[in-house]
Amino acid sequence: MHLMYVDESGDNGYPSPGTPFPNTGGPTPYFARAGVIVHSWKWCGVDQRICQFKESRFLKWDSEIKANHIRTGTGAFTGWPPADRKHFLLDLLDTINREMDVSIVCVVIDKTKIDTTQRPRFTRPAVRSLELLLERFNDYLLHQKDRTGAVILDSVEAKADDELRYFQNYLRNFSQFLDSRRIIEGTFFLPSHTSTLLQLADVCTNVLYRNVPEEVIRIESRIVSRKSWP
Repeated sequence: MHLMYVDESGDNGYPSPGTPFPNTGGPTPYFARAGVIVHSWKWCGVDQRICQFKESRFLKWDSEIKANHIRTGTGAFTGWPPADRKHFLLDLLDTINREMDVSIVCVVIDKTKIDTTQRPRFTRPAVRSLELLLERFNDYLLHQKDRTGAVILDSVEAKADDELRYFQNYLRNFSQFLDSRRIIEGTFFLPSHTSTLLQLADVCTNVLYRNVPEEVIRIESRIVSRKSWP
């Protein structure tokens, strides 16, 4: 079975009618959701490699790696100089590319192009991006020998968890773009500080959301597109 660990960057909000999106702060003009896919047989090796990476950089094996903490010098990176934090991030991305047997699928929504008069399912980026990402995961599974998968998201407020879990089951039953045999029912939720793969998803999503060439190019070969499928 393939496991897809999912995180998001950006927010659901829109500016007041007739007001442009601000250059900084929120609401953000873009929303990104990415999934890091690993086969269950290879999960342990990837998990151990992440822990080794942390320990080799003087972090504890259970220190939480979050992109925002790396960029702002908070959390496990409190007191780290900016140059050291940047070096850590680029090293991590290089390690993902060279040494971790994972694939990345991603959806980026440009909210400036959304017709906000549509149904909430199409105007709420958090919901729409999950639907599109599940479709990409479904297509990815179709081209694998093992064609089943499960989805793991970062835990958020309980009501939102229930809504997304229900929505995934709805799509499995009624979407013409999802094969109900591929992705097992429901979505699983874990606190990110307990899951190294969710931490990896957090970093990858943030990098793809910010779209800085120096960072994106380091994991570009891990990003799955239809052209790269057999």
